Amino acid sequence: MTHVPRILVIGYCYPPTASPEAFVTAKLLRNIPDCEIDVLTLQDGLISKYSDPEMGEYAKGIRGKVFKAKPSWFVQQLCSIPRLPLRPDRWILASKSVRNLAEELLQKKYDCIVTRSQYHSAHLVGLHLKRKHPDLPWIACFSDPWSGSDHQRDIPIFSNYSRRQEEKVLREADRLVFPTRGLLDYMTQSSEGLVKKSSVIPHCFDPTLYRKNLPRRETCANEERKTLYWRIFGSFYGNRQPDVLLKAFQLLTAPSNKRVRIEIFGAQHETYSLFDHFNKSHNNKEIIYMGQVPHKKALDLMQKSNLLIVIDSTELENSFYLPSKIIDYFGSGTDVLSICRPGTVEEITLAKGHYVASIDSATSISEAMENILTFSDASARSDANDNSFHAQEVGEDFLKIIKSEATKN
Repeated sequence: MTHVPRILVIGYCYPPTASPEAFVTAKLLRNIPDCEIDVLTLQDGLISKYSDPEMGEYAKGIRGKVFKAKPSWFVQQLCSIPRLPLRPDRWILASKSVRNLAEELLQKKYDCIVTRSQYHSAHLVGLHLKRKHPDLPWIACFSDPWSGSDHQRDIPIFSNYSRRQEEKVLREADRLVFPTRGLLDYMTQSSEGLVKKSSVIPHCFDPTLYRKNLPRRETCANEERKTLYWRIFGSFYGNRQPDVLLKAFQLLTAPSNKRVRIEIFGAQHETYSLFDHFNKSHNNKEIIYMGQVPHKKALDLMQKSNLLIVIDSTELENSFYLPSKIIDYFGSGTDVLSICRPGTVEEITLAKGHYVASIDSATSISEAMENILTFSDASARSDANDNSFHAQEVGEDFLKIIKSEATKN
C-alpha cells in the first residue's frame, strides 16, 4: 500500500463521554501514525451522563473527524433505562441511526472499517455493513467478553439471540483483535479459523497526558506521623467488589510514625457507607470515597500517589481481563498493588516489578500492604525502558493490522 489508509471506526464510547472504553479508544486512535481516521459514535450523553470536556478535546486530535449519530427521542428514552433487559446491550436500539449515518460516510471510500466494544452492539453495525459491502475489510475489536459476562444475567430469548449474533460477528469479520491472549482464547474457543485471523493489541497509556516534573510521591507530614496516599481508580460491579479490601485494611498494622489513607475514585458503591465507622475505629488508617474526577486529573493524582491499587474480577480461576486502569497506573510510574487471581493482571504486574496479592485472601493482601509500608520510600519499580504499553508502540502495531487488511480491498 502506497497511499495513507483511511478507516472508519465505529464505537459507542468516545470522549467527551467519560468511560474507560472511551479513553482507551481515544489513546489508541490518537497514536496510529500515517492513517486517516474518522470516528462514528453516539451523541454525547447517551452512553453516560458524565462528560470529560478535556478528554473530548484530546480525542479530536485524530487525523480525521468525529461523527455522532442521534437516535430518535423515543429511542433515547429507552436507552436511558439502566436495566433494560436487551442483549447484547440496550444500545442495540440505536443501531438503525448508526447504520444510516455509516452508509452516508462510506460514500467517502474507506480502506476498512473498525468496530469496537464495549458496547457489543457496535459490532452488529459492522456485521450489517460487511454484508452490504462484502469487499470492504472489517476489523472487530473486543475489550471484554460478549456472552457469559459475570455482570450480565442471562435473559433467555435475548441472550440466545445475542449469542447467535456473536457467532456471526466472529465468523464474518476479517480480523479479530483482543487486548489479551486469554480473552482471544476464550472468544475463539480454539477454532483454527478464528485463531488464525486474531491478534492481540493491549490497552495503552499516552505519556503526553501525564504532567511532567510532578513529585513522584505525595505525603503530608506533621510532627507525629507521615500520611501515605494509596489510591484506587475505577468502579466496582459484578464480581469485582471492594469487600476484601476493607477486610485486609482492617488487618493491616501500620507503623506508629505513618498514617495510611486509601482514597477511592469512581462510581458510588453501597459498601462505602461502612467507611465512616471504620475511620472512627482507627487512628492511623482511613479509607475515603472521593467521587469521580476527570481523567487527566486522575492521571495527576496517580503520579502523586504513594501506591495505586487495582482489584481484579473473581469471575475466573485464571483471569484474562486487562483493566485499563492498570495500564494508566504503569504510565504514572507509581508503585502498584494488584489484588487478583493468577492470570493477566498478575503476570504483567510481576513483569513490571510491582506487588501482587491474592484476591481470595485478606491475609495475603494485608501482608503485601505491610511489605509495601516497609519500602514506601523506595523509588518506583516500573521499567522506564519497557514500551510494551506505550501508545506509540501499540498504535504502530495496530497500523500493521490496518495495512494488512486494507491491501485485501
